[in-house]
Amino acid sequence: MKLFGYNKKTKEPKFRITEPDRDWVEDNFKWLIKVYGYPSRQSEQILITNKFFPKTFSTSHLIVQNLIDDLCNLLGLDSSKIAFGLHEDLRDVYGMPFEIQGKAFETETEVTENHYKIHIAKSISKRPNRLIFSLIYEFIKIRLIENKLQYDTGDDTSLFIFIAGIYFGFGIPLSQNLTDRGRIDDGFWETKWNYVSEMPYEVMTFGLATFSKLIEQENPDWKYELPQELRLQFEGAIAFLNDSPSTVFSKAELDANDLFNQADKEYQNGDFDSAITTLQKILFLTEDEMLKADVYNNIGYYELRSGEYEKSIQNFHKAFQINPNYGFAHDNLGYSLIQTGQLEEGKLQLQKALKMENNDNAYTYRNLALYYLAKRELEQAELNFQLAFENETVPVDLLELHYANFLIHQGKTEMGMKYLENAVEKGEPEAIIRMNEIKKN
Repeated sequence: MKLFGYNKKTKEPKFRITEPDRDWVEDNFKWLIKVYGYPSRQSEQILITNKFFPKTFSTSHLIVQNLIDDLCNLLGLDSSKIAFGLHEDLRDVYGMPFEIQGKAFETETEVTENHYKIHIAKSISKRPNRLIFSLIYEFIKIRLIENKLQYDTGDDTSLFIFIAGIYFGFGIPLSQNLTDRGRIDDGFWETKWNYVSEMPYEVMTFGLATFSKLIEQENPDWKYELPQELRLQFEGAIAFLNDSPSTVFSKAELDANDLFNQADKEYQNGDFDSAITTLQKILFLTEDEMLKADVYNNIGYYELRSGEYEKSIQNFHKAFQINPNYGFAHDNLGYSLIQTGQLEEGKLQLQKALKMENNDNAYTYRNLALYYLAKRELEQAELNFQLAFENETVPVDLLELHYANFLIHQGKTEMGMKYLENAVEKGEPEAIIRMNEIKKN
């Protein structure tokens, strides 16, 4: 028996998005891909769990600094450059009636000389979900600023932050906070809040679907973390993209990106020859010029690590033909030139690297130490080794090994052996060979 049509089978409404909105999402993804490359097929959307936020979940209550440390780790940012401050306003005064017109201040980032201070309204620290969402939003902006990207385009700037957030893997927490409504009532005083994002649901879900298609994951587990309405729209957006494929997707570029990650794993395992062979395959797949520059630089670096300095020099120059301002390649070229006795040209390359944003100063100072060591200017060599250690934010290849050799040659054998042992613990093949040589003698 049918009663008022309750047994009637209904179809879910089809996903719809306007052509301008679709073009806007796809154009922004293309821009992000041009800057950062295709995401790996192993990419995933980040969830607010212990897996992704170990420091945050290490305490029973939310500590802002722990959350900042986790976000820095997830986005590859230096936490020492980021500070925060809590600010009180009328919302923190108990029993004070007020109403804020427009968007209330929650978080805002102040940028000063490559350092950041995030100003946080104390009131949202009592609402952990809102605090996490707001800090993720600020950290996405910091990541873009760190890469010197001009993302402020006017009216759609905040919407672009959401798309960049999806690309960086934060689509789920951003989607979970497109609306925020609630009330607190202690029996005497009631506080209400109501936030609705300007990001339309269909644009957000189309962005998530575009990311999923990019990494060839049409039915990811994380979709079940989306609010139900957004999950249904996400599934509709996937079906829409299957019927109307995007020009963003390229299997060849995904394959090239996978090979790049595979080469890095081979390098980390000390298999430099396999890493070089894997990288060379990419050059037959990709049309991405910046990826080609990375490939030539990495081939040169793996050859450098294999002691094939002349070959490495050729590949660094190929990287410069694509990107003349490639700081890492200038650094690596400087190292190879110093190792082949071309000291002044090597120093010139290192000076260029120091002037560029896309380099690691710790590597540059390590290389300058080798330059001064070759010139027998030991005090300058020691100074630059110390600068390398002071500027080290991530482990620097061969730093302990070179410093160990420097100390041993000066007769400071005991101290030198400690640094050599550290290099061996890092698994550096060159350090292991050096240790075996010393043991034989």
